[in-house]
Amino acid sequence: MDRHTTSPFTLQLFYRTGAFHRPDEFATDSLPPYLTLHTWPDCSLEELAHHIAVADGNLLPDTAIGTRLAFRLIFQDTRGPVSATKYTVKELGSVVIGDGGPGLDPEDVDAERHLDDTDPDKTLGDARFVVGDYISCAILPPLPDGSVAPASSARMGRGTGAGESRLAVGRAPDGPARERDMPFPRHGRGGAGIGRGGYEHFNNSRGPRGGGVPSGEWRRGERLPEMPPGGRGRNRGRF
Repeated sequence: MDRHTTSPFTLQLFYRTGAFHRPDEFATDSLPPYLTLHTWPDCSLEELAHHIAVADGNLLPDTAIGTRLAFRLIFQDTRGPVSATKYTVKELGSVVIGDGGPGLDPEDVDAERHLDDTDPDKTLGDARFVVGDYISCAILPPLPDGSVAPASSARMGRGTGAGESRLAVGRAPDGPARERDMPFPRHGRGGAGIGRGGYEHFNNSRGPRGGGVPSGEWRRGERLPEMPPGGRGRNRGRF
């Protein structure tokens, strides 16, 4: 895909530390905090992780290395009554900060380590994303012993800190997912423009790995490096 000739679409990327937002939280007038991005169908989970990493507000913990970012697709269930607004979810996978580089192994922070339970290259197109869907991100800091938190903890944990919703009502909706082969454009209920996260990106690079990425080696316990004006990072890991 040539991003210079293909128009991007608007994506709302919701975030929460410790756990995912419940599906019913998206059926209210007061949406959880989110970032507003302009992106393309070939946007990968790794690229979404970049947006989280450079967002204003220090969304990642000070110990960025070893933080898992789990992603989930949120879309409207169109099989129920027209008057009922319900959402269902689809797990997309996760990205770990520092995967492929040093700092992930608490026993040997200098050793490079590759994880086999991440999906950094999965794209929105692979997930059959439809314009109007939401993406939810659970930010999972490293465990007390320094190890990487399992992706399952995003579904079972309790949210704290960044992205915590101010409104929690109802219960998660039941019911089948919609037919993904039939596009169902939908406007988000949070309104247009900058989201409550107060951050907007426009990545006009040629591919999903374009755009600026913090450079240098990230080590466990160090703060996230400042984002340079542009260009790819040169660290040994994926970030």
